Amino acid sequence: MNMKKTIITILLALVAVAGQAKKTIVWENPAIGYSDKPYFEIHKVELTKEKTALHVCVRLMPGLKFRIKSACYLQSDGKRYDIIGSDSIQLDGNNITLDDTGKKDFVLYFKPLPLDTKEFDFIEGMNYNDFQVFAIYDKNYSMPVTPVPAEYLIDDADEEMAEMKYDATPATIHFKSLNYRKGMNTIIELGYVNLKNPAKYERMEVRLNDEGEASASLPIGVPQIVQLEIYAASSFAFAYLTPGKEVTFLIDMLHDDTGANSKFVGAKGYFTKFSKDRYQVSIDVFSESFPKPTIALKDIHDMQTLMRYYDEERKNDSIWNANSTYCKAVKQWFAQTTYEPYISLEGEADSLAQTKEFTDYVLRNYTRSLYEKNIVFGLDFVRASKYYSMIDARGFNADLARYCYYLPQALDSKPVKKPLIEDKDLSDLYDKYVAEAQKTTAANKEGLPDNAHYLDMTDIAPDSILQTILDRYKGKTVLIDIWATWCIPCMQGHEKMKPLKEELRDKNIVYIYLTSPTSDYDKWKDYITDISGEHYFLTEEQLNAIFKQLQGTGYPTYAIFAPNGERHTSFSGFNLEAIRKALEKALNE
Repeated sequence: MNMKKTIITILLALVAVAGQAKKTIVWENPAIGYSDKPYFEIHKVELTKEKTALHVCVRLMPGLKFRIKSACYLQSDGKRYDIIGSDSIQLDGNNITLDDTGKKDFVLYFKPLPLDTKEFDFIEGMNYNDFQVFAIYDKNYSMPVTPVPAEYLIDDADEEMAEMKYDATPATIHFKSLNYRKGMNTIIELGYVNLKNPAKYERMEVRLNDEGEASASLPIGVPQIVQLEIYAASSFAFAYLTPGKEVTFLIDMLHDDTGANSKFVGAKGYFTKFSKDRYQVSIDVFSESFPKPTIALKDIHDMQTLMRYYDEERKNDSIWNANSTYCKAVKQWFAQTTYEPYISLEGEADSLAQTKEFTDYVLRNYTRSLYEKNIVFGLDFVRASKYYSMIDARGFNADLARYCYYLPQALDSKPVKKPLIEDKDLSDLYDKYVAEAQKTTAANKEGLPDNAHYLDMTDIAPDSILQTILDRYKGKTVLIDIWATWCIPCMQGHEKMKPLKEELRDKNIVYIYLTSPTSDYDKWKDYITDISGEHYFLTEEQLNAIFKQLQGTGYPTYAIFAPNGERHTSFSGFNLEAIRKALEKALNE
């Protein structure tokens, strides 16, 4: 009997061991701590005693190539687990995303992680272009929360915002990190208004070093709110910066940044309480509890309804602000930032907002903030400067409003006179930047090949630019290609068009390529040497006018015109077959 029990016990143990050997632990759609390349998606992790499998999808533009190095590995608890194979891709080879979806699904196999692994990293290599995914873990697992040092949680005094005045001394911002791992290659984008051209939102990038630290000096000129964003992680924050002052932000690279959370977990230095509460405002205004006007935009058909809509919005904002727990400075800012009615209007409502009657309404109800000495400067102020420029007011704020409204026009070579700017620093800046722009424009027009044209606002007004260009090529079939040097689909389209252009080389077709200062000018000059056709570098306003006329929705946008000047078709997004058919049809008209 004892022998029988012993045999049964042994058999049960063997079954248990065999079951354990076959055991597979699956993480479906695992959570990710951080990756600077979100288009490398891990959909499933399978852990067994024989191997660890990563089910991956790479999402790029259709037809793009990518590589996965045979030297990639997993790391966990200081140990390395090398790759042992793959399925559906060739390691170290060129792998191509599908032409219809831009996706490529595949599986990578590694030496086995321990079955009780809680989280691990995927590392292809330490070069910037390599794929790295940090802190991969099962969604059912709660990652430990790293305490934020007390010095980053202390709120500064509830002070008044800085007085609005010009100061050339840069503002300094520092970044420090928790849970930073070598290879994260984290870039933080800083967005602010540069007085060099207030109409363009300046973006500065800083990269964290191997210790997770970085610093930046911003020539902001006047106190303003700067937006901070870790683009790859969809995390953002706000910093109230003043010339000559410093602030430090703490980032937790493995902090959950979904929902209303952010990897920016603390700050210290100048006016950090404002920065923290300003972030909370951005969360609150999109919440269900934030009061909205009772009038629907679709019901706005007359001026009185439009004005009632904005009256109600101002009243709601005022009540919300009064009942909020924001610090004094943020309450002050919130009350001031209604420089103008701001909402995306369409149809009748938008037309009503362009009238003199509505302008008068804005001047009566939204310009009082101009006289505040602690006014907050930023995109809201710049956008509203067209209204402030109409006010016969004196003082630095009025000077700054006129500066922001007229300088961008002067930089675009519009025939505008210098406005009244009594502040000497602002006046000198205005003259300096206008002179620099005129010098650059003159230089850009020189030395171009015969098929390249630099057209500024002194040459052609926006509303006339398309017809002026078409008139130069009367009697020809015209293909217009609106593109940019930063647009990958545009560049792919140029390559894919080469065989078709060669096939149609004897036809009466002219290929016209249009871009604007969103493209780097020097890169444009370099790229067009390999693109046969006529090239135009336009102002943004000129190109936007063409976009509107062609009803373009993005880059690239194409349009085909018949020899008689009639538009045959226009569309956005590269489609070789559609271009071929449209050209052939236009040639036969």
